[in-house]
Amino acid sequence: MKKKWMLLLLAAALLGCGGCRGQEEEPVPFPKEEETDAKEEEIQEYPVEISGNLYDFQFAIDGEVKSLPSRIQEWIRQGWEYPEEKQKAMLETDSYIEGEVLKQGEKQLTVDLVNLEGKETQVMDCYVGGITLTYEKDGSVCQLPGGITLGKSSLIQVTEAYGTPTDEYSEKEELYVTYEFGTYKKAELVFDTEEEILQKAVLKNYREPVSEEEEISRETPEEVTAYETPQKLTENPADYIVSYGREMYEIPAPVSEFVKNGWKIQEEGSDSYVKAGRHGYVTLEQEGTVLYAVVKNYSNQTVSAKHAFVTKISGDFDVVKVPITIGKGITLGMTEENMKPLLDGIPLETQKEEQGTSYYIYTDNTKKNFIRIFTDKDLGLIREIELSNSPEQLTAYTQQAPESIPESLPLGEGR
Repeated sequence: MKKKWMLLLLAAALLGCGGCRGQEEEPVPFPKEEETDAKEEEIQEYPVEISGNLYDFQFAIDGEVKSLPSRIQEWIRQGWEYPEEKQKAMLETDSYIEGEVLKQGEKQLTVDLVNLEGKETQVMDCYVGGITLTYEKDGSVCQLPGGITLGKSSLIQVTEAYGTPTDEYSEKEELYVTYEFGTYKKAELVFDTEEEILQKAVLKNYREPVSEEEEISRETPEEVTAYETPQKLTENPADYIVSYGREMYEIPAPVSEFVKNGWKIQEEGSDSYVKAGRHGYVTLEQEGTVLYAVVKNYSNQTVSAKHAFVTKISGDFDVVKVPITIGKGITLGMTEENMKPLLDGIPLETQKEEQGTSYYIYTDNTKKNFIRIFTDKDLGLIREIELSNSPEQLTAYTQQAPESIPESLPLGEGR
């Protein structure tokens, strides 16, 4: 009887429903999905005041504004902790250590520590020069310049705020977008490939922070005034005389010489000044070609970047596409076969690499000063020439009679 009673109830229900078919049914509204704009509801930005420029390397963590580089002691005063057993470690000048951890309660950050003091320094007197910010649900709110927030901002919003990236590539489920602003100054932003939402920001600025208290000499240093442009190449590549972009230089050469020859200083990628005896970085641009130059101040005063000396240059097929020729007429694009006889009698060290061979001419025992010639094994051509010369003191520049410069080949061609 129970089963029969249940069937009668079901039939009545169906009949009742059928009787309603002739009437207009109002659509039953679906409950609002809490997932709509869920991330926007979850991630509430703090009202912070930070730069609109990514190259200023400001950011905020839960409303607390930071910048790179900044002294590690500032982080300690604000409640961040660094392992006590590491605090007495020493860092050599212009060196850094990556992947260190700072903690504040349950918060944890991966940072890079860099020595910008010009001498060996205890790590606790150094700077935080790099940081990795990662979006985690219910974690810290991380905000970047231009109104960009991790876990919320899209790839389109990022490129609208920062412009065209220097590089972009995909790997598995992640999209990597890189903005470079010179040597040791870049930001790598990581997005998920499905929704293209910013998930991670790896920021690195290992450059000395600008100080408004620094007294900068406005005079042209004697060292710059004494520089004389060489008139010809020599028979010895180790003289560091070079034809670069069809102009002659002796490396190190003043930044102002490059500016005189048509290069422009990119302010966002260059140091404003360089302290006495210290190294710095300048980004030079000419007709779309960018040179990230390492510079040194040879005077005894702090000077603007244009009065420092370029100590490292290069020319190659792929990145710095500048015609370059060194002593004995060794030229970018020359065949390796024609190059080898020119290097006879010159002390060399060779290093086999996956794509070719590097020929090194070292000019000091530390091997910090050198000429490097890289030959491509498939092309059989000189693919890159690099000069790096940063002596402790400048030597007297040699006056030379004018002589024709061996003509550089178009990039990618051989003799």
